[in-house]
Amino acid sequence: MKAAFIEKVGPPDAIRFGDLPMPEIGPHDILVKVAAVTVNPIDTYIRSGSFETHPQFPFIIGRDMTGQVIETGKSVTRFRTGDWVWSNNQGYAGRQGTFSEYCRIQENLLYPLPRGADPLETVAAVHSALTAVIGLRFKAALRPGETLFVNGGDGNVGTAVLQIAKNLGARVAVTSANEAKARWCKELGADSVINYKTEDVSKAIREFAPGGVDVYWDATGRLDARRAVDAVAQRGRIVVMAGRSHDTVLPAGSFYIRNCTLYGFTVTDATVEELAEYASEIGKWLTRGALRVKIASRLPLSEAAEAHRLVESGSLFGKVVLQP
Repeated sequence: MKAAFIEKVGPPDAIRFGDLPMPEIGPHDILVKVAAVTVNPIDTYIRSGSFETHPQFPFIIGRDMTGQVIETGKSVTRFRTGDWVWSNNQGYAGRQGTFSEYCRIQENLLYPLPRGADPLETVAAVHSALTAVIGLRFKAALRPGETLFVNGGDGNVGTAVLQIAKNLGARVAVTSANEAKARWCKELGADSVINYKTEDVSKAIREFAPGGVDVYWDATGRLDARRAVDAVAQRGRIVVMAGRSHDTVLPAGSFYIRNCTLYGFTVTDATVEELAEYASEIGKWLTRGALRVKIASRLPLSEAAEAHRLVESGSLFGKVVLQP
């Protein structure tokens, strides 16, 4: 089969495209014919070696995929040949990735694609949706009627957070400095879009929520803890999901007086059971058509290196989707 893989960590040029043996499935495995894959920032960290996962080389890159079941192991009970499926948890923890014509995936790490869901749009949405679901539902526990501010709300994760929060009945403010992205956020339901280059963000948050926001979500990787604490209401929650090398100063006095909670989380340490719970939640939003996504570029799988370059450039408005 054709696959995009690396034989050592390095820059995008380390990615090779060529033939690898077809995967052999075990009793609890499923062989999937891949329909579409995408590139997430974490994929570039794994490929470059900045996030160590100790892959077995040759290592097929990629975490996410949509596709169709073509063979099942003898002990598989949840899927059958012909089923459409998705996964967003491959390519780490000893598992090969998804950038190939066929993938071997354990039954308990594969999820049904809801009827009517587009495979290309779904693959572009599921990783950002995973981050949004963990932060909103399993950490901050956002409730109807609450207010949410998303710093970096016009990005892929930010717009997923925005959409799920609106569907949960929250009022949402986001930051953006790009007019096209600001329009997209408004189209997705943002109650307020703050231009962080021309506006005083702290003042705009106070105008949006005079008593403070219930949840402050930082998607930029550059959390300003003082601004976050000043912006939240009593018993406010702060969510951090990026910024591995970033430091900030926590105003401890204001933090504890306001009875705040600070959540940080990753996906890579989630258990199989937790991943299944998150996937069930994502499936609900996919079924409702509540996860719209921008696809910035569509490429053949053979252009995997170019896809990584595009993501690392930071110039994309949306996701890169590739097809075998």
